[in-house]
Amino acid sequence: MNKRAFSLRRRLLISLLLMLALGFAALAVSLFDTRDELRRISLFLQAEEIARDFQPEDSLDTLPPYYAGGEMSYSLYSAQGKLLQASANLASPRRLRPSQPEDELALFKQKHRSGYVVSVSVTLPSGEILMVAKRDQRERELIGALLQTRMWRSLLLWLPVCALGLLLIAWLIHWTLRPVRQAADRATTLGPAQPELRLPVTELPKEIRPLAQAVNQSLDRLMQAYRHEQQLVADAAHQLRTPLAVMSLRLQTTQHHSDKVWDLLREDIAHLQRLVSQWLSLARKQEQATELVDQTALAPLCRRIMGDLWPLFEQAGRELQFQDDSLQDSVLACEADLAEAIVNVLDNALTHGVGTVTLQLHNPSESSCAIDIKDQGPALDEHAGHQAFERFHKQDSVSTGAGLGLTIVRQILLRHGGQAQFLPGPYCTLRLLLPLATQAPPASDKKTV
Repeated sequence: MNKRAFSLRRRLLISLLLMLALGFAALAVSLFDTRDELRRISLFLQAEEIARDFQPEDSLDTLPPYYAGGEMSYSLYSAQGKLLQASANLASPRRLRPSQPEDELALFKQKHRSGYVVSVSVTLPSGEILMVAKRDQRERELIGALLQTRMWRSLLLWLPVCALGLLLIAWLIHWTLRPVRQAADRATTLGPAQPELRLPVTELPKEIRPLAQAVNQSLDRLMQAYRHEQQLVADAAHQLRTPLAVMSLRLQTTQHHSDKVWDLLREDIAHLQRLVSQWLSLARKQEQATELVDQTALAPLCRRIMGDLWPLFEQAGRELQFQDDSLQDSVLACEADLAEAIVNVLDNALTHGVGTVTLQLHNPSESSCAIDIKDQGPALDEHAGHQAFERFHKQDSVSTGAGLGLTIVRQILLRHGGQAQFLPGPYCTLRLLLPLATQAPPASDKKTV
């Protein structure tokens, strides 16, 4: 199921609205917590005035039972925290909690909720502590109403500020995403008509640059594949044009010639079939996935292929030898693909090489296995060896081959993480190098055929 598309601008605006709402809620909580702080500060001032002339030996009944419209109660403690007196209107004395007015002004302090009764402490000159409590219903209501009014006033100021802030943020988002829109507009023009056009990376926000860079790299790979396919079609058209023209001429003259012309036509058709077959095989090898899971032992595979090709070598009066010097020959590869590559190399050696053809297995390193196919013809130089792997390249211009065999070999080896290359030396040697499969068992049955 496809997920519904979302708007980045909408999500950012919703997130900012939620942040503003949470900020206003925090302000409201802070204002209501301020009510108790104001009550205690007010009572501190009243308690200091009440206790100004009070002596520890005096009775608490001498203190005013009401003050500023609220009922008062008192508890007297010694400097050591021992209860000395308590007001008669208290069912139990107030808990001793020494405090100072400055405690309410601290930036970080422990929350202390006061109910209908608020209490503070006053330290007398002689060291005793007088706890003063007051039922300040009137003050609590007035302070609460005042803070609520202040909150609504703040909200009235907050709303236009929020609206202005959202407009500013929406404009900033629009301005910030402008390079993204420009890159999207440019992306609509990408195509074969402008193969070098790419998304602008430096103008994008740094959070989006990796995506644009990845898209540009993908475009590079796509354009490379596109050019490759264009070249492949052009080469194939060039190669097919000549044999088709020859066939057309021969068909026009068949009524004046013998059956020999039909034999030539059959050869031309066979050549075209081979060319198209190899062309399709090369296209499939280039499109195949790179995931390889099969393990293939090279020695049995090489023996089987050599057995199949032995009659062709015998018919041509050529000798075919096999030498297995490998300690491990199990590779992570598709057996059918490797068989096609080895057949193409042996066919190339039979067609263009001379003398005995030797297929040798050995391990040039601990992590690889090499298939060296050597004949007694002269070695190719570096330039000729490189050209031999190009599409439709023929070492012999009169050859009936399509010039795709070694190209297919190289494509198969690259797909399997290996490489194909001609080696320097006195004789023509083509090496197929493949990485060994992990934990490959040692090869057995070592002998020379």
